[in-house]
Amino acid sequence: MFDVVKSTVKSLMLEDQILEKAYQLYLKSPSTELPSISLKRLADQTGESSLKCRNAIVEANRMGHFPNCELHP
Repeated sequence: MFDVVKSTVKSLMLEDQILEKAYQLYLKSPSTELPSISLKRLADQTGESSLKCRNAIVEANRMGHFPNCELHP
């Protein structure tokens, strides 16, 4: 049971790190209708896969915890 909780908390912490870096990229992007984030750049900065970065952003956006933006490979 403890292992399940530990793995859940660890994955949430990793997603938090991804979202923090993603938000920094979001703020640095040119001011347009939909700012864009490079998934490759985010993956390079976090050490995670582009897919994992994308999924973290999409899920946070669905929950209302991340602003709308365009995601580019």
